[in-house]
Amino acid sequence: MIQNTPQHPATDPIVAAILLVSAMAATVWYEWKTKHRIHPSTILWPLPFLASEVLVATWGIMGICRVDASSICIHAVTTLICGVIPILRRPFLDWLDKQDGVMPYVICIGRDALLMAATSVISVISLETACNSAHLASIPSAFFYTSALIVFLITLILYFAGQRCGGACCIAVVICCGFGIAEHFVIEFKGAALLPSDLLAMGTAMAVSEGYHFTFDTSIVASLTWAAVACAMLSLISPPRLSKRSHIIANVGVNIICALIAWSCVSSAFANVKLEDALDFSYDRWWPISSYQTYGFIPVFTATAQNFEIKQPDNYSDIETQDIQAQLAAQYDAGRGSSPERQAAVAQYNELKPTVITVMNETFSDLSFFDALRDAGYAGPQYFNSIPDALIRGSLMTSITGGGTANTEFEYLTNNSLGFIGSGKYPYSLYSLKHVDSLAKQLGDAGYRTLTMHPNLPDNWNRRTAYQSLGFSKFLSIDDFQGAPSYHSGVTDAATYDKILEELNKSDSPQFILDVTMQNHGGYDAGTVPDEDLTHYAPAGLNDDTCARMNVYLTCIEKSDQELSAFMEQLRELDRPVVLVFFGDHQPTVSATMNDELYAGENSLEHTARIYSSNYFVWANYDVAGAEQISQQEAIGASELSARVFDLIGAPLTDYQKALLATRQDVPTFSGVCYVGADGQLYALDGDSPYAAVIDHIRRMQYLNFARKL
Repeated sequence: MIQNTPQHPATDPIVAAILLVSAMAATVWYEWKTKHRIHPSTILWPLPFLASEVLVATWGIMGICRVDASSICIHAVTTLICGVIPILRRPFLDWLDKQDGVMPYVICIGRDALLMAATSVISVISLETACNSAHLASIPSAFFYTSALIVFLITLILYFAGQRCGGACCIAVVICCGFGIAEHFVIEFKGAALLPSDLLAMGTAMAVSEGYHFTFDTSIVASLTWAAVACAMLSLISPPRLSKRSHIIANVGVNIICALIAWSCVSSAFANVKLEDALDFSYDRWWPISSYQTYGFIPVFTATAQNFEIKQPDNYSDIETQDIQAQLAAQYDAGRGSSPERQAAVAQYNELKPTVITVMNETFSDLSFFDALRDAGYAGPQYFNSIPDALIRGSLMTSITGGGTANTEFEYLTNNSLGFIGSGKYPYSLYSLKHVDSLAKQLGDAGYRTLTMHPNLPDNWNRRTAYQSLGFSKFLSIDDFQGAPSYHSGVTDAATYDKILEELNKSDSPQFILDVTMQNHGGYDAGTVPDEDLTHYAPAGLNDDTCARMNVYLTCIEKSDQELSAFMEQLRELDRPVVLVFFGDHQPTVSATMNDELYAGENSLEHTARIYSSNYFVWANYDVAGAEQISQQEAIGASELSARVFDLIGAPLTDYQKALLATRQDVPTFSGVCYVGADGQLYALDGDSPYAAVIDHIRRMQYLNFARKL
């Protein structure tokens, strides 16, 4: 709570600004009067401090500076003193220039190193004060001083590039202060963390910022104060004056070489020293702001940036890859694309333009594939497994297990696999997806209304930004589910289904709706579901704790199954064509434990692959031309599912989607972990196999259609 807000918060900085201008004028007058050379730095150096005073005064005049009187006074006085320091430094620098031999160089090197080290620490304080003041004192020392080291290395590059002048070094201070203030407002307006991908969408951010009301508080003014202190210290950095032309030229050349060496070393360290490994930590991909608060801005931002790059395939060529894609697309067109079934579906689709509803059900999976659980009497979700008229259904190979919902979501919406992006990466949080193709853009261009919903915080996994970039025109988050019933871990599936039906009633136009549910989210501790609902399966081979968590999970799935049944009955009654795509994003965390306990000692790809799958079905409330609604079993990967759906219902396909479908003759299903070949065998994604060339083609096409657009 801000208290003692001054009546006129602009008074102190205005007075300080006047005094600083007076000091500058007096110094210039004195140098002119005594016939001394008027050094440009006497005028230039105080200007940033003057700008800081004027800026805070302007905020006060505009009424957007909510800062207590003492903080305003501290900023005004401190910045005034800092502005005077560059004016008073000249006698010391002149004395240094008059010294002979190596003494001035020794003094300069020692002075510059100490000042850059000190200002690096102060710059980190400035950054964290603006956006993380409540947690600044609790940042572990290893992370704080790593932040300072990173700033020091950047300052060192600027030091040499700027010919060892303090002015260039101030750029590092300004960057730190600027990032801190930017993160402050990103937290305030979005409740999220500033990510490297946000820098790629800076133009969009500036455009939408006009709709926000900016208020500058004590933390921002304090950040500016720390930045002023750092810049004042850096003003004391100035190289010895050289008189000989040859010395000046040699000095410039040496400094440039040193800057290049420093840049090379820093770049190499960034590429080869993973901060997560070096500091032995892992940042929270789901809710990165918590990691920013715990470890500080710079380590987490840097670790995120280090995960940014997608490795280019060996001997990659855009032209060659375009030829591969064109050939595979032509293969699809000559086969399935020209078949009577596909042609009939296309004609029907063009006439009906059915609404496409996708339900990505949180952690939904049929665990009856565990032999011991099936032997204990569990047959899987009853309704889900008994839908008689699904178009296709089966296992869905996923690139994640136990968590990371947004990655399956990403794969489904973009037809891109995490296997070719990198382990542990989360595209929603890492990249700007503005130019990436997606189902929402595809159907939006076809005249569909595009809507997505997730009854949780809109910035989890950076969804708010990602959805907008992927082409969704509307996003319903937790704020749109106020008062909705909850079960286990959040808003019920049924509440999201009611919202879907509500949205359908708003318009007769075709719609594409993505529903990312929340109900079944982990963990599965005892007491999180009603006792009367709890299942009591006891598979042989599981310990009591695992069994208890498994039963909580199965109870959640039973609840979801019941609500799915009610939803589909309502869809059957709708007087409009609807296609429903339903799948689980990943298996629960308890699956990994079950896998290890039930198959102890098993060390194989099959053991790993067992928990990297979920289940899906595709259904329509009308007879899809060219398709028999007989619940055909078909395993598929999450990144190929939407292309298969479009193929099935007759929707237009991109060349990339056609090419992916064509590769399924050799690789019917794959994920970021493994794939199944046409021979029915399981292979590691990067391992040797008779189908390695096909996987390489998919990798190259994805690089062309995704990585090249980032």
